[in-house]
Amino acid sequence: MSKKPFHYQLKNQVSGGAEIRMYGYIGKYDEFDYKRFQQVFRDALTNNHDLTIRMHCGGGSVYEGLAIYDLILNSEGHTKVIVEGMAASMGGVIALAGDEIEMNDNAFFMMHAVTAGCFGNKNDFKNGIQQIENCEDRLGKIFGERTNADEKTIKNWFDSGQDHWLDSDKCLQLGICDKVIKPTKKRKNGQDAESITNKTPEEAFECFNLYSELPEDNNINQHTEMKKEAIFAALVAAGLAGTLTVLSSDKEFEQHLEELLGKAKRTDTLENELKVFKETQAEALISGALKSGKITNAEKDEWKNDAIENYALVAKSLERMSGKPDPNGTLERQKPVVDANKHELLNGREKWSFSDWQEKDPKGLERLNEEAREEFEKLFNAEFED
Repeated sequence: MSKKPFHYQLKNQVSGGAEIRMYGYIGKYDEFDYKRFQQVFRDALTNNHDLTIRMHCGGGSVYEGLAIYDLILNSEGHTKVIVEGMAASMGGVIALAGDEIEMNDNAFFMMHAVTAGCFGNKNDFKNGIQQIENCEDRLGKIFGERTNADEKTIKNWFDSGQDHWLDSDKCLQLGICDKVIKPTKKRKNGQDAESITNKTPEEAFECFNLYSELPEDNNINQHTEMKKEAIFAALVAAGLAGTLTVLSSDKEFEQHLEELLGKAKRTDTLENELKVFKETQAEALISGALKSGKITNAEKDEWKNDAIENYALVAKSLERMSGKPDPNGTLERQKPVVDANKHELLNGREKWSFSDWQEKDPKGLERLNEEAREEFEKLFNAEFED
């Protein structure tokens, strides 16, 4: 007895109908054999007249398969077989026992020669060959009775040494099946999917048309299921789906989107506050470095921008720099008492020459050049012009 999973089981027993799923291979050590199948089949017919067998079978034992074929063919109930993936080798033979045979559009039948193994003397091998030929004769008669294939075609299935895979259209032509089940669903937004390649992200998002002609209250219940699925796909891609699933209600979608919008607004506010804080922090750091002579006024803006981007790194760099002594560092800034129109640095230094400024307070001289250009030029002209 096989220990593999039971791949056929009763499903949907309502109103006199039942469904058996035959998925796998045929044999005592495979997914199903005659002993197990016949019990399920007979139980199904006890309470149901109409029976559907869904098949995805790769073949297997000829003898087990023939027993199942005869069981179905001789039953009093009406059996419909639907080939979902393939009905290969003996799987195809079993399928031919159905009163109705349907195939999915992409399903296949497969026929080939019988395969067997043999051990023993020459007579054993002769008997083995004879048995293979007997099996092929029996299978050939079934194909001849249950299909429109001619004798030459059937003989070729056995004698060519090849696997003959027949698609659903070919099976319909040969009378192997009565109907091909065509897909009914089409890709959603197929036209948009074809033309989306060369679009910008904004244009691609617009293709979903999620918010066209919304009512004033922006109620998500107005969306179609397709748009709801598109919203969910976008949220999943952005990592924002949270606890939502495709089965969540419209109200749950609405609440989740409102929560995301609220978080987005709070995020914008925090980002603005953080930007102001970084600029203020950088300004204080650079002003201190400027006063300590670690950087010049010409370098100030560049250092400030770097500090806004990476405050910790710039602060560490400035900490390791040795500044130039500031002669004015210990001076207390006072309001001009002699002449309110004079620059504050000139108070008490009226007799200093340009050379004195260069020697004693070069930073102060630089400030004069920037803040009191006229006084700077007077000092310069007094020393270098006749």
